[in-house]
Amino acid sequence: MTLIINPVLIRDICLLLLYTFTSFLALIGNGVVFRISFLRKRSSHLPSSTTSILLLNLAFADGLSGLAIPLQFIFCSTHFLYKVPFSSHLCVLSKSTQILAYNASTLTMCIIAYDRYRLIQNPLRQYSRRNTRQPILFTWFISALFASSCLISMKVHTYFLSKQKLISCQILFPVKIQDISSGLIRKIRVFCLVVLFYIIPLVTISILCCLTMRTIARRTVIGVQQFPAFKQTRTRSIRLLIIMVLVFALSHLPVHFLHIRDFFVPSLSKYHTQKNRCNASTIYLVCYWLGISSCCHNPIIYSWFNRRFRTVALNCFRSIAFCGRQ
Repeated sequence: MTLIINPVLIRDICLLLLYTFTSFLALIGNGVVFRISFLRKRSSHLPSSTTSILLLNLAFADGLSGLAIPLQFIFCSTHFLYKVPFSSHLCVLSKSTQILAYNASTLTMCIIAYDRYRLIQNPLRQYSRRNTRQPILFTWFISALFASSCLISMKVHTYFLSKQKLISCQILFPVKIQDISSGLIRKIRVFCLVVLFYIIPLVTISILCCLTMRTIARRTVIGVQQFPAFKQTRTRSIRLLIIMVLVFALSHLPVHFLHIRDFFVPSLSKYHTQKNRCNASTIYLVCYWLGISSCCHNPIIYSWFNRRFRTVALNCFRSIAFCGRQ
């Protein structure tokens, strides 16, 4: 009896494991961010700083992104789509929630980069927590505005199609209006997504981080004995900024590149030769995973550079591994 190996099935199983692990890291890691913030506030009895509030907003957006991954396994499964009333609406809603959270996370990173630059430039100036309300509300408003446009003609991944293929894709609620096609709407949406939520944020974060690093590098310290500790802290801060920019740029670049190629250079892609086809190739699915994995990157970076965060994160993972018994 010969064993028949289905490469598509193996690919889909590996991708589902990656998606699940990413969701797990996002929920636990960003939950640790909330835990540390609450512990710090309880121990210090001081009001939260603007940076802490922005980091909590970032953690909430990333945690929501991680939660949307398993929700799509349910609402966008083939059985759910064909057996449950209004299932397509729930699938599109879960996908739109993920888009909302990722865009809010990206814009929040821009605000955090500006907040760090502002604090480095004027460390003695007092900043009110009320100053963060309007930027946070603006972030979620812009993200919700874009996500609402995704409620029509949305490409979604569908799961558990058959025993031989676990991941596929389809277009839900395609537009059937004269002179306005689903492809045109998705092309405009992709262009806005790449420009508003990748290129502009990447340029903004890069410029602000360069200005922040220049300010940190030029800063001097009084006292010879304090210089080694100051130099170590300065080096760690610069490395943190560089890594955050590189991780953001590299994690989202491949999937945005494929979107641009598929919609604006269709001759290079075979997925636009037929009506309502969508890209579900291995390359795209891997790049898509790399993009959604950004929801768990920040806690990993924090644990790398922050000893206290690393300690609390390890304790949380031990509690989960041993079911609360230490």
